[in-house]
Amino acid sequence: MPEARTLGEAPGPRGHWFWGSIQERRHSPLQLFLRAHQEYGDFVRLRMGPTISLLSLTGPELIKHVLVDHADKYGKPAGLVRDAWPVLGNGLFTSSGDFWKRQRRLMQPAFHRERLAALAGSMVEATQQMLAHWRARPSPSTPLDVSAEMMHLTMGIVGRALFSTDVSGTANRVGQALTVALAETNHRILSLGLYAPDFIPTPRNRVFRRALDTLDSVIFDIISRRRAGQTQGDDLLGTLMAAQDADTGERMTDAQLRDEAMTLFLAGHETTANALSWMWHLLAQHPEVEARARAEAERVLGGRAPTAQDIPQLRYLTQVFEETMRLYPPAWITARQPVKEDVLAGVQLPASPRIVVVIPAYALHRNPRLWPDPERFDPERFSPEQSAGRPRMAYLPFGGGQRLCIGNSFALMEATLITALVLQHFRLRAVPGHAVEPEPLVTLRPRGGLPMLVEPLHASA
Repeated sequence: MPEARTLGEAPGPRGHWFWGSIQERRHSPLQLFLRAHQEYGDFVRLRMGPTISLLSLTGPELIKHVLVDHADKYGKPAGLVRDAWPVLGNGLFTSSGDFWKRQRRLMQPAFHRERLAALAGSMVEATQQMLAHWRARPSPSTPLDVSAEMMHLTMGIVGRALFSTDVSGTANRVGQALTVALAETNHRILSLGLYAPDFIPTPRNRVFRRALDTLDSVIFDIISRRRAGQTQGDDLLGTLMAAQDADTGERMTDAQLRDEAMTLFLAGHETTANALSWMWHLLAQHPEVEARARAEAERVLGGRAPTAQDIPQLRYLTQVFEETMRLYPPAWITARQPVKEDVLAGVQLPASPRIVVVIPAYALHRNPRLWPDPERFDPERFSPEQSAGRPRMAYLPFGGGQRLCIGNSFALMEATLITALVLQHFRLRAVPGHAVEPEPLVTLRPRGGLPMLVEPLHASA
């Protein structure tokens, strides 16, 4: 076997003599990762200042090495956990080790297929309420921010699924607080720890604290009312509260419930809403795909509302959503840190917080070796025929390995039901002259929202 290379011998751009690629990582990360992998292949080293290295992977074999085969050697980066902690606490996203395994085991029953199918009715009902609002608009020719509409819709759905509570009354307040929290978390991640500690009352920290207080007050209020018996529901919160550790008999504390609920609340509406927004944008650019998806919905449903039992027959709609998440993965980057020594792509890695292994799904999903003509929107990529033989780690919209997103089936069911309902009644069109570009924060949002023309298909739509 050839001797392992040192980190300094790994391929990658030189960048600035001192800062490396840190400015590009802050201001144009999607282009940075795309260009780096086009030039240097599936394994790239990016210097972030004089001491920190990002090792970026877009090869399925390398990704499998980190996420599956040697997952015990890689943990969540300490800086990422630190920066996300104020919002997510010790939830599934940030926790690790035995605690993470325990929480995951306690939560898994809430996501079994039968329990998810029982949520389909509330997803359909929430979507029908949104469509009624669209019909009642006084000026149908005025553009509608579809990104905001999807956020409001998925927030309502996850509120019902998680808490049996209609949070739409607090949606603007909660939505604004989440936007502030996500933007600040993103700022902290990109600052590499160089920001004022929370105890210093800078204007930025005060705004962040107010946003967190809003989110905490909403979730702790829901938990306390459930504890007091003022509310009830066969929902995810009930499952989490009833869950008991098989070994110790322990149940989750209010703080643990808050952290898991916040993680599910954020992941359960933010990511799905962004993916749906990108899907409407892509369908407006590709009317032939939209027509085929609508024809499938009409053929399968015959004008009625969809149910969970219809989803296997709505195969093309599901492929449309899967292809959308290839081009615009909401969780567009995954990060790990070597916690034990390893050799990756022939490079010797020490256990170090100054090395971060990243998997930019945005670039992975555009690797031409895996996805021919990668910028083309083609849902047929996800047909059974074209999917056969594709490496499992070539497509990671929900992460991979043991930390695969626990809510992936929830998101796919939700998106398919919403898409089928909207396509039956409305056509969404691009606003002429409006440029749509991605904003890579913690999730991949359309920058500045997504104004679209929302046209009823029928006079009584």
